[in-house]
Amino acid sequence: MKTTVKLAAAILIGIPLAGVAQELNCTKDISYGKEFLTKFPDAGSACQEAKVVNGEKWVRFNAQVKQNKDGRLTVDFLNKAEEHTGKPMTFAYTPDATLTLENKKVKPASDVKEGDKVVLWVPESRFGLYAQPGAAESKHFALVSDGSTKE
Repeated sequence: MKTTVKLAAAILIGIPLAGVAQELNCTKDISYGKEFLTKFPDAGSACQEAKVVNGEKWVRFNAQVKQNKDGRLTVDFLNKAEEHTGKPMTFAYTPDATLTLENKKVKPASDVKEGDKVVLWVPESRFGLYAQPGAAESKHFALVSDGSTKE
């Protein structure tokens, strides 16, 4: 009897924990917005990871810096094989913006150099790039050019 009670208790305790550890699938569990897919049609193949932070779904992308000048960052997004996907995109950032570079924060973002690989996060609910999931709206990198038009 004691063994049955212990087993039942372990199962009941383990059920909520299984939900916490569940990873999201980049294509099945994320609903990319129309605006986002128009500008970044390769999002599904470039997605590295997806997770929930503060009740909101976030998607992680890796990118390689092509240029970082005058508060504008131009990147090529990379797929899981580290190959470039789509066209380069340019984002404007504020002087206090941070980036994640090889698992460390770089501040200011202007310190990031050409060729560096950066980690960028995009919330499912709105278009914008962030250095960390759960970041404040004011800290996002605003899209300036998606490679389809001249700046």
